[in-house]
Amino acid sequence: MQNLIIDSRIREIEYKYLSQFFNIIKLPLSDDVYEEISGHSDIFYTKINGKIIAAPNAEIKTDKFIIGQNKVEKEYPKDVLYNVCQIGNKIIGSKYTDKSIAPDILVKQGYVKCSVAVTSDKSCITSDKGIEKILKQNNIDTLYVEENNIKLLKTDGSISNMKGFIGGATLAFDNKFVLFGDSDNLANKEKILKHLNNYSLELIEFEGLNIYDYGGGIIF
Repeated sequence: MQNLIIDSRIREIEYKYLSQFFNIIKLPLSDDVYEEISGHSDIFYTKINGKIIAAPNAEIKTDKFIIGQNKVEKEYPKDVLYNVCQIGNKIIGSKYTDKSIAPDILVKQGYVKCSVAVTSDKSCITSDKGIEKILKQNNIDTLYVEENNIKLLKTDGSISNMKGFIGGATLAFDNKFVLFGDSDNLANKEKILKHLNNYSLELIEFEGLNIYDYGGGIIF
């Protein structure tokens, strides 16, 4: 069974569902970044060509992980060094990306992985117009959605005033697209369902729950 590193604030129903497929490792909250992203795997890790690159101050490390050059810190852009994603063979990052990672496509948004939900090796959903434009120029089928009802959490698990991102509120594996909450809370539900159907992805959701951004998850 593969491992999944995910925010320790995930709800019990989500934990039970994911436990069917993964050995779940709850990422402890870190004081090195602000509280809303303190347990987000996409802040401390990225997965490139099947290998995990971890920030030197990531809480969980194994001898299989590559350790990046710089620690993540509270102030932007030092919190987005590893916030990178891969679609097919293209690595998408920003000018702030850690030097241990070599992006093929640069975007202005530092929170790249937060803003992108990868749906296949040639497609994604994004909440950033700039990312949408650049990815479409690189022949990636990109669905733009504006979602204002995705929540971020404080250290104590209460809801923050900050807005979450579509990439951080989802996790794709096998033919499943897990949404951490109820799709009825999505303004663009029908567009997203159509996109998922185009790529033969089954939506897994949690009825009646707010949509939370946990920073996705790292599978290894």
